[in-house]
Amino acid sequence: MRGACLLALDARTLRRQHPVSSPPQAAFFCLHGLGDLLLGGHALAKLITHARAQKLAPVLFVHPHHIEFARRNFPPAEVHGIDRRRLTHDLPYRAHIIRRLANRFSLAVQPTYNRMLRIEDSLMRATGAAQRIGSSGNPMFILPAERRLTDRLYTRLIPQAASPFHELDRYAEFMDGLQLPISRTPWLVNPEQPTSLPRPTTPYFIVAPDASHPMRSWQRDNFIQTARHIARQRQWTALFIGRAPHGLANEPGILDWGGQTQIEELPGLLGAAKLILCNDSGVFHLGIALGRPTVAVGGGGLPGRYFPYPATLNLRTEIIFRSPPCRGCNWNCIHTRCRTQTAPCMAEIDPQELIAAANRLL
Repeated sequence: MRGACLLALDARTLRRQHPVSSPPQAAFFCLHGLGDLLLGGHALAKLITHARAQKLAPVLFVHPHHIEFARRNFPPAEVHGIDRRRLTHDLPYRAHIIRRLANRFSLAVQPTYNRMLRIEDSLMRATGAAQRIGSSGNPMFILPAERRLTDRLYTRLIPQAASPFHELDRYAEFMDGLQLPISRTPWLVNPEQPTSLPRPTTPYFIVAPDASHPMRSWQRDNFIQTARHIARQRQWTALFIGRAPHGLANEPGILDWGGQTQIEELPGLLGAAKLILCNDSGVFHLGIALGRPTVAVGGGGLPGRYFPYPATLNLRTEIIFRSPPCRGCNWNCIHTRCRTQTAPCMAEIDPQELIAAANRLL
């Protein structure tokens, strides 16, 4: 019902917009987290190249936090930000975005499997593109009634198999449908990127305790305990990064750079790290894209899609996770009292498991 109401509001906004006279453009949408942007790297790069071959100016839409990262890593596309949450909760913001998109594009492509009526479908409709191509979508994110309402907004939907796939395979499946095949290996990021922060002069490893949601974040004290052990064992400096300081500024052997690191600076920082410790988050996928030894903690929300990576790739990574009977819940956890708690399937993981995994990789 909410999605239908938003479509109706969008229709009023679009009626007031006239076709925009501009060079032919192609819109590509990848609005989720940094991990999704990295996993879709091969697909987005191929789509941008294909658009330019068709004499279309590529425009990439990402989360606002990832604009500069995308500009550095997906040239020569023009990059803009769209906040998915604000798009559904802030009506003036939504109207502004719909007006910006209205009738500007000749081609629009939405390659992500997590297609939603009130976000991806609505944006594709707003582009007014003669060709609107998207994924048939994940049934977990779009209901049959919503699908009946919005499938017709696309000129072409690429079928997606029902069997569980890692996201690398999911993007490859989409691109195969367009007859634009891509590699099923991780997209590689150049580690030699500028950063305003000086790298430590001694060997260091990265600790990134944040995830996109508290429920998906292993307890910070566990990360601290693990980092202290590895720092003493290896005689390395533990460098903590994240959205805010972690209260570790005066502890020997530890640097607390929480609140100081921007996403676009992470490749230059992580690229020289001896090891990366993190959650199932964007840092996990960035560590793999940089070829660094990466140990992560995962939960039962969406196992198989984002982790583990296919064993045939022989990557320098391990992810520690449980596979409870309730796995696949999409983080709608029935075992927590509130959504600010760490999910039990992650909370029960012991720091010694990460230490052992790090020793195996190193």
